[in-house]
Amino acid sequence: MHLLSLGPKEFVVAGLLPAFMTLAGCGASFMEGMIAPPNSSAWTKCGTTTKVHVKPPNSTITVSYTEPTTGTDGKPLTNLAHTTIYYNAGDGPVIAKVVPASQKTGGSAVSQTITIPLPNQTEQDVTVCVTATDSDEREGPATP
Repeated sequence: MHLLSLGPKEFVVAGLLPAFMTLAGCGASFMEGMIAPPNSSAWTKCGTTTKVHVKPPNSTITVSYTEPTTGTDGKPLTNLAHTTIYYNAGDGPVIAKVVPASQKTGGSAVSQTITIPLPNQTEQDVTVCVTATDSDEREGPATP
């Protein structure tokens, strides 16, 4: 289920991130605001599905989702480290926020506010996606 409400700029994704663990290499909050690493799944999956219309100079939205509980192999997670929220305003996916996992097995509801800067000062559609990363720095597929 996807819900997108542009009144107070709230974006909700329920049942997000069902499966994981593909190699990537992003991890810590110091990376927020940086372009996604070249091997991140955000490059191929964060670009066409979930769009939010934003207005300059900055647009604040709330991204809500549920942490995954199983890996790409279908087994229960035992080492979830964090989730990463990305936005793509046209120049590639940017790390908006790295959110520590609530527990190693995942499953908790997450709600985070992010600010999307718009340097060209024009309204535009921006895509948003989320990935999950384990303690070995393996990033799962971007969703939605």
